[in-house]
Amino acid sequence: MASPPAGDSVAARYAAAMRVGVVAIMLVWHFCYDVLIIVRSWSEYTSRPAAVGAWLIVSVVQVVGSVLLLRGSGAAAHVDRLLAAAAVGASVLAIFSYPPGQALSDLSWAWNTVGWCGVLLLMHRPLWELVVMQAANAAITVVAVAADGSLDRVMTGRLVIVGYATVGVQMLFAVVSHHLNGVARRATELTLARADHQARAAIDEAVHAERQRRYREVRERIEPIVRGLADGTLDPVAPEVRRIAGVEAARLRRLFAETDDSADPLLHELRACTDLAERRGVEVTFFNCGRLPEVPTVARRYLTEVVLLVLASAVSRARLTVVADAAEVIVSVIADAPADVLDDLREVLPVSVVHDQDANQLWVEVRWRKPPNLSGSASSTTTRSSLRGSAPG
Repeated sequence: MASPPAGDSVAARYAAAMRVGVVAIMLVWHFCYDVLIIVRSWSEYTSRPAAVGAWLIVSVVQVVGSVLLLRGSGAAAHVDRLLAAAAVGASVLAIFSYPPGQALSDLSWAWNTVGWCGVLLLMHRPLWELVVMQAANAAITVVAVAADGSLDRVMTGRLVIVGYATVGVQMLFAVVSHHLNGVARRATELTLARADHQARAAIDEAVHAERQRRYREVRERIEPIVRGLADGTLDPVAPEVRRIAGVEAARLRRLFAETDDSADPLLHELRACTDLAERRGVEVTFFNCGRLPEVPTVARRYLTEVVLLVLASAVSRARLTVVADAAEVIVSVIADAPADVLDDLREVLPVSVVHDQDANQLWVEVRWRKPPNLSGSASSTTTRSSLRGSAPG
């Protein structure tokens, strides 16, 4: 089982606590308890260099293993196994320092300590690796007891009791650690999934509420037109009625386009606005230059509102241009539209406007800049002027 990634999750905090716990156990056990046993039994060891060498090997293994474990990234499998083999080798070396018949006595320290080394090194590995190491470590003591002829019924009972008390506790620690770590991971995954579901539900609800609000607004604007056409108070042939109906139809079409899944929502909604103008016989030319940034829905409505107002008033031709970079979007439209569209435009948002009276050409430009510190938030930064003269080419 790989170590969980660091972070604020329950699984990561729990795994870190388990790592600190096993390192603390090894620190106290080896540098306090084992040192006391070696110092107390120093005069009884048959090979003091072997005792010191075994203790030093275990110390090096513990320090290296603790550093790797506390880093949280874990070592490669072959490094863990190499350190575990070195710890088992230290257990063999310690056997040679014990007096005959004392491989399992008050002066033997290596069996228990090497077992905890296995937990330290292999607790994040599959459990079978720790089982193999514990079996090898226990076999060393059993072979040593059998080799010096002290393996009788009493010694066999002691082996069983000591093995149960040492290997059992160490394996229980590892098994519980694996199990609780898995439970913590699953709990974290469920919590994140629930939070994601709740966030998505809140977003969907907000989008639905906003869409319903906009549908109500469209209905409130369209209803008087439909009622007027039905009762005859509005003349469907009148240019102003046709223009107002075209504007509201374009707004409704844009609202439908907002729900579509498109790689470039702004271009998709602009094309929806041009479609109705083309159906009226207006020749619309659409140019697009540059990669569009992510434009919020509110900003897209501002940009498209200008376009649909101009296109709804266009008589025969219009040219729509979209220029974009990573931080700004510029939408401009030129059409043979009357000057009275300017009043409607000023009610939407400030824009740059040029109107050529002689050629009856209306040029409008609107800009949206992406705020540098608020990525993706809606904002509209435009210039405002009303000029009369030659229209741009």
